[in-house]
Amino acid sequence: MKKFTIGVERFPEKLCECLNEARDKLQETGVSLQGERFTRGKYTFFTYRLCKTIEGQADELTQPAIQALAEGVAEFITDVWERSELARIVANDFYYYCADEVEYLSSSAVQMLAELKDQDGYPLRRRHIVESVVEQLRQSPEVLIEGMLRFRMNALQADLHRVIEQAIDEYLMDLEYQEFVKLLRYFVAAQDPGMPLLHMVCHEENGSPRLFDGEGRPLMLDELEGAKQQANLRECGVMIEETMSALISAAPQRVHIHLALGNDNPPPIVETVKKVFADAAVICNDCPLCETARSWQAPSNAADRKM
Repeated sequence: MKKFTIGVERFPEKLCECLNEARDKLQETGVSLQGERFTRGKYTFFTYRLCKTIEGQADELTQPAIQALAEGVAEFITDVWERSELARIVANDFYYYCADEVEYLSSSAVQMLAELKDQDGYPLRRRHIVESVVEQLRQSPEVLIEGMLRFRMNALQADLHRVIEQAIDEYLMDLEYQEFVKLLRYFVAAQDPGMPLLHMVCHEENGSPRLFDGEGRPLMLDELEGAKQQANLRECGVMIEETMSALISAAPQRVHIHLALGNDNPPPIVETVKKVFADAAVICNDCPLCETARSWQAPSNAADRKM
């Protein structure tokens, strides 16, 4: 009877759940593992015996069993251990963040790692861990998770530090964006209400939207004193594109956003307009103006572009 033992120092209950889930999936294929649990010092060990096999000899049941246990270990490392380790790195190396920010940053980093997938949609990190555990179980029937992470997967810590730094960069960028939106909302609130209705038509994926008044007449940037508004914002240390500057100058009471390309991939400016104008901004993607915009061609040069 062959047996495999997996030990862990921290989060033994979580490891037990992951291993038992992997064992249950294996049993659906007709391969059965008998498990038991014991402790030795500060470590908890889970032993699984593969029935109807001979120790030291290869057979057709061994590889599926090793693969299943490796999948369970990989799930534990990516879903439990890495999250805890990422939180520890943030708390120790970036101690100026509060507890809520530590949780947010570690969760963001976990999500970033989960989004790294191979061509079949399988998480790359989990695949790498599975391969490492399979290799070790083939060489030895015992795996101590902390030891494996320390000695066989020492590049893991460097990866975790890199993803935390990326999560922090994105977090700081998001904070800057929120401050940017707050400043734009201040400029809108500081002005007297302008035109009752403004139409913003996004007819190109990456092009500048076109602006129209409530009667469907195109608006020109100079009519809205957009350049002057840009100058005011630059004095506050804010750079802003012409379309957003024109919208703030117009101070419309309502903004109808028309997405000629649909809701799947709106230009980034749409989200900013929604945040700045809040309930006054409404998205539409199925009206006569949207239908007309779908037939528009991108302007060939700046002189052809209407605002």
